[in-house]
Amino acid sequence: MGHLPEHQVERLIKRINRIEGQVGGIKKMILEEKPYDEIIIQLNSTRSAMQTVSKILLEAQADHSLMHVAEGGSLKEEMERLQKVIKQYNKMN
Repeated sequence: MGHLPEHQVERLIKRINRIEGQVGGIKKMILEEKPYDEIIIQLNSTRSAMQTVSKILLEAQADHSLMHVAEGGSLKEEMERLQKVIKQYNKMN
């Protein structure tokens, strides 16, 4: 991920850390036999957080691809790379 600015990496790591905490909380809720609706709310919150990370990475890939092409990189290769990322992103939604 060397093409992401340092502040972007830090932002992603903070989000991932939060997601890890949410998953740990969900595990605890299950062990404590909390109501299913409460667990599902937390699962949805975690999924939303993961989608946000995915969106940030998709946008970063698009920026990277455009910059690489502008610098003389292969349009075909970058389009293939971007299409692959978009396909994976769409699987999550």
